[in-house]
Amino acid sequence: MKYCTICKARYEDGVSFCPTDGEVLEDDPSSLVDTVLDGQYKIESLLGKGGMGAVYLARHILLGDRVAIKILPREVQNNAEWLRRFRREGQAARRFRHANAVTVYDLRTASDGTIYMVMEYVEGHTLDAELKQRVRFTPAEALEVLEPIMSGLNTAHAMGVVHRDLKPENIMIGKSSGGNESSVKLLDLCIAKMREIAGVESSGTTELTMAGQVLGTPYYMSPEQWGELSRDGNFEIDGRADIYSLGLVAYQMISGKRVFASNTLHELRREHLYAKPPALCEVMPGVSPAFSDAIERAISKDRVDRQATAGQLAEELRAAIRQPIPALEGRTLPAIPHPEDAAAPPQAAR
Repeated sequence: MKYCTICKARYEDGVSFCPTDGEVLEDDPSSLVDTVLDGQYKIESLLGKGGMGAVYLARHILLGDRVAIKILPREVQNNAEWLRRFRREGQAARRFRHANAVTVYDLRTASDGTIYMVMEYVEGHTLDAELKQRVRFTPAEALEVLEPIMSGLNTAHAMGVVHRDLKPENIMIGKSSGGNESSVKLLDLCIAKMREIAGVESSGTTELTMAGQVLGTPYYMSPEQWGELSRDGNFEIDGRADIYSLGLVAYQMISGKRVFASNTLHELRREHLYAKPPALCEVMPGVSPAFSDAIERAISKDRVDRQATAGQLAEELRAAIRQPIPALEGRTLPAIPHPEDAAAPPQAAR
């Protein structure tokens, strides 16, 4: 089935344009709900949709296990470059194991040609949803959420896996197996750049793009992901790109708003490359200079100036939390923007 993104009407697959408003019709991801995939999985609901396909909650018919399934878009199943990306994702994530990262169980092709990935299902909500509800965190609260993510990234980077798309939507706050404590997990390694871990030789390509689009979310992309060359002279993206993104996420969690929020990709690129945000301790009472300095270092324009590893960033933030905070000197909290005032995100591939 296809549907119109404007009037939401649904049509058979043979129809290309909406007869009401002329809009190009898109595949309706919800049409798979209540169907059986590959004779094994009952699709129960649509969890979300991104550049690499739709994700569903499903149940294994025989075993009863609940899993998340990502299905590659039908229109790209014959596109060799997209298939290579999807295979890289599966190979990288399948071999990577960490308590704070979602586990990938299988990568399969159904008899009808549908290509899909079976992943661990985490019940909970994203950091993005938490931010919309709470608006901001204290430094200690932010560290409690992000420290497990830094632990997962530290392991991933040591294995040659770079996430490349860190953002609040890719951090899941769920429940532990006991159900009493929260469990923070990193989602979506779909843009991971492989070295040797997947058993695939490097092609020498430093930036994988589709149709001229950047791979990542522009609010959190490092300068080197925008094509800016570091002082080290190496175009290869490494784990310090994730450290930059994580620093921006931490700044947003504490300040209550995105660091860079322009409405166009051109303006966002300029901000990431040249705009220096004020020190966090200057705009937010309750943030120690040491904590602010660690975040400022993490979001340095040149990766040479950032922490070398996610573990080092975690150590600096933990040490900063233990330091006393200077007197507030009568400062007041800045105005908090309403979540609905946030600009619509510029379009970029996930």
